[in-house]
Amino acid sequence: MRRREFLTTGVTGLAAGPALWLLGAKVSAGEDAAPRPSPDPARLAEATIAHFLPEERTCCESILMAGCQALGIESELVPDIALGLAGGIGLQGRTCGAVTGAALVLGIALGPLEPEHPKRLLRVCEAVQALSKEFEERFGTLECRKLCGLDLSTPEGRKTLKERVKAQTCRNYMEACARMLAQRLGAA
Repeated sequence: MRRREFLTTGVTGLAAGPALWLLGAKVSAGEDAAPRPSPDPARLAEATIAHFLPEERTCCESILMAGCQALGIESELVPDIALGLAGGIGLQGRTCGAVTGAALVLGIALGPLEPEHPKRLLRVCEAVQALSKEFEERFGTLECRKLCGLDLSTPEGRKTLKERVKAQTCRNYMEACARMLAQRLGAA
């Protein structure tokens, strides 16, 4: 799908194959949404790490790719749409890319389940808040800089991340966040 097509068709244009019913679903008051499969937390974590380490993707790209795969979504925008979120939003060390990537997946998955924008916004934001809170409670912070102990705006910080910290430290955050994401997707 071309970027222009995406902008004119909206998020439902991302749906392909088994996710068509998910992203195209419009739920009216009192109407039940069609049941959908819950991603297995272990499989989602495994898929996230498979993108993160061997493919050398960023945190946000990896969890977005794995989440979209679990939902059956294919788009040329994925994973590039998450590039600016790398390293705590533009390598600034702010919110961890695992969390921001998970927020993108939650928006894609949960947003279309509500027909009205205010309800859609609230549903997605509540899920993102719950995931963020759980992550912060478990790890003490949401900040990339504190989690990895590096300044990724420097060449030295990025080199250390690639050589050691990504596999030894960030991997744990990625696995945990992917499991948290799977729970939120399954509970929706």
